[in-house]
Parts: sequence; structure tokens; C-alpha cells
Amino acid sequence: MKRRDFVKGLLVASGAGLMSLPKAGFAEEAPAAGASPNMENAPFLPWGYVELDPEEAMKRGYLGYFVGECSAGAFWAITSLLREKKGYPYTLLPLPTFEEMVAARKAHHHLPIPMKYGNGGIEGYGTICGALNGAACAIEWAVGPKLGKKIIRRLFRWYEVTAFPTPLTNEYAVNHKFPVKGKWDKPLPSIHCNSVLCHVVVSKWCSIAGFASGSKQRSERCGRITAAVARQAVILLNAALKGELEKVFPFKVSNETASCRTCHLKGKKFEQGNFARGFIACESCHVEDIKAHVKAAPLPTAFGTNLGTWMGAAAIGTVAGIGAHLVATNIGRKGGNDEENKG
Repeated sequence: MKRRDFVKGLLVASGAGLMSLPKAGFAEEAPAAGASPNMENAPFLPWGYVELDPEEAMKRGYLGYFVGECSAGAFWAITSLLREKKGYPYTLLPLPTFEEMVAARKAHHHLPIPMKYGNGGIEGYGTICGALNGAACAIEWAVGPKLGKKIIRRLFRWYEVTAFPTPLTNEYAVNHKFPVKGKWDKPLPSIHCNSVLCHVVVSKWCSIAGFASGSKQRSERCGRITAAVARQAVILLNAALKGELEKVFPFKVSNETASCRTCHLKGKKFEQGNFARGFIACESCHVEDIKAHVKAAPLPTAFGTNLGTWMGAAAIGTVAGIGAHLVATNIGRKGGNDEENKG
């Protein structure tokens, strides 16, 4: 049975009735005469962006989670809206329609949606949060890598500093404002987990909230997070479209990360600490490492290798202390542009 036939059956079963559904992969704008309307006609990325409604993206993110899980849900929330609002070339993407998604949820079925692999930190491995993964793909698909990098870094930093579920998604779930019913319609504890890693945030939230990782409450939490991430991604995309990205969300790493990055960043001087990279909150994983460094003790790496007491550690520490504020301020002011090649 073909996917479209299967989904049409779901529509009938859900009471929606048979609809005249466009076949996946067909553009709304007719292709040139004699051309086949498929991905062979797709232009190179990026495909462009038009202003979207953040609240609608939030609703679709929630729906997307329960039909395709976190990564596919966030990706579908953004790209399905672009398919409707912008049209071609997003009409070439093999995406279920909103009606198909609602029908699938009512029938408790999952649908094959791009980015499905990202669920649970990539097939349950616990790495990057799937909602961030899917949203990041949609962002760069729309605006390309140069602007996409700026938006994605802000989305990830927003995620690190936000307590989830957000009050807004809690309100929508409790008052049944989402397009479908989830797994739990009561408020869930909003907890700040300070990480973008699925393993960390799920483990921390569950241990504090008192719910098992396999519980319906934890799953509902991830549904609300997917909704919040889709909403924030659209807020940032809209801001970038208007040239207001830095105004809406200035990029500033944590004080701990700014201090660490005075030495530990992408660079060519190993002896000065250039054996790390990234903007992820250092304190989310390296609490004991940071404490040891502050005490000028031997610095262990994340791999358990003792680098010994560094020669000139006092001097480096002094530079770090003086530079931490400067780095944090500079990154915050310039949106991280001065660090583009050192991430």
C-alpha cells in the first residue's frame, strides 16, 4: 500500500472524509513544459524564507512530535508552513499535509517525515536534542549556512538558558489549545537543564520532576519542547528577515564559557589550550574540571588524560580572568561574529 493511500484511509477513519490531496513531491507551480515535477527540478539551497506565525509553528511542532517525534516534528512545523506560505520549491518536499498529520495522530500512527532519525538525540543515542536538530535543518534549508549559523547558534543558546516546558506550552496543553490531544493535559514542572544534549536534559528533568524517562509525562514534556523550539526558531527567522536578529536575541555565551574560551577554543596553539572548540555551556559537563582549573590543580580533560600542571598556569589564569569579561562582552555585542572561525 502506498503512503498516500494509507493516509487517505486514515482521513476516512478519522471522519475527515476523502479529500483531493496533492501528491507528495508535486509543486503548486507548474513546471516547464515536458519537465517532470520532481526533485530533479529543485533549485540549490537555500530555498528562501517568508515571515511565519510563531504561534502556528508552535502548534505544528506539538502535532509533529506526536506523529514523527521531536526532530521530524520541528522540521515539519517550519517547512510545512513554508510550503503553504511560500510555495515552490517547498512543495517538492515529501511532507504530510496538516490534515494528514491530524488524522495520523487521531489514529495513533506515525508518518515517515524527513529528519525522523533525530529522535531521542539521534535514534535514541542521547546526543543533540532532536527538536534543535530538526529546526536547525529547516533554518539552514531556508536561509543558507552564513545566516543560518547566526540563527542556529542563538537558538541553541536560547535553549540552554530556558526552563522547559515553557509557561506558554504548559498553558496550551492544559487548556487544549493545541490541534491534537497529547499524553498529559496538566502542568509540568519547568526546569532549567543548561544543556542542548538529550541525555543531559532528560536525565536532569526526570530526576528533579520525579518522572521516569519512559513515562507519558516525559514524552509530553518533549512534545511541549518541540513546540517551543519551533516557535523560537520562527521568531529568530522573522527577526533575521527584518535585520533585527541581534536586537531580538543578542548572542552571549555563559560567563564560564567565556572564561574557558580565552584559552580553550579552536586554534593552532596546543600549548595555550587550543584543543577544544564550540560555544556549548562548558559548565554543563565540566563542573569538576572548571573547579580544578580555578584552584590551579592539574587539569584533567574530558577523556581522563592528565595534562599535568601547566607551565605558566598562573599567567594563563590571569589572562583568563581579565579576558573573560571582555570576551563575553565582545561576543554579546557582535553576535559572535569575531569567533566565526574559532567555533
